Amino acid sequence: MRMLLIRHGQSLGNIEGRIQDGTDPLTERGRAQARAVAAALAARGDLTHLYASPLARARETAEIIGAATGVAPVPVDGLAEIDAGIAAGQLWVDWSAANPELAAAMGRDEFLGGGWPGGENGVTFSGRVLDAFQRIATDHLATDDVVAVVAHGGSLAWIAAHLHGDPLDRWPNRHATLANCSVSEVVVGPDGALAFASWNEIAHLAALDAAEG
Repeated sequence: MRMLLIRHGQSLGNIEGRIQDGTDPLTERGRAQARAVAAALAARGDLTHLYASPLARARETAEIIGAATGVAPVPVDGLAEIDAGIAAGQLWVDWSAANPELAAAMGRDEFLGGGWPGGENGVTFSGRVLDAFQRIATDHLATDDVVAVVAHGGSLAWIAAHLHGDPLDRWPNRHATLANCSVSEVVVGPDGALAFASWNEIAHLAALDAAEG
């Protein structure tokens, strides 16, 4: 099995500096990025399955990929980004000014159990993401399937930490740098052994970036 981990295209919240909710849409650049990664996957011609977070920005990215490849996306709730609770929709700068202690704790290990007021904490978030990932991986283990998973920076960071064998009682900050519409390819052997074919690959976006430059 080959698994392709894909972050959604640029969203409005990404460029506004906003704590995103489930309705945050792609920007026009985000749609162009999604079309570029969709074209790259269509050119490969080997995609067999497509899973996606149900949140708008990931769902739309997956729908664009599905239209190009002929593989219908399957929504998986567990792949969604962390639920920011009552903070969702606010600008990061405004929320941080109003909640300095929480803002200072963001990304620190003690925030794993504290979390977002009215939302999720890191323990709950990582648990559901990794459960969803494991179910997908198990369903395709020991096959020749090529499986794409379209999700978010946060959820993919936890998957990356798991794949790299990092401790899961710490925030996966070093993996929280995946670019919008990047592709990370993982080869999973019949026994579950992992090999990384690529990580945070963005060559398919080069023409888009050149045109905008």
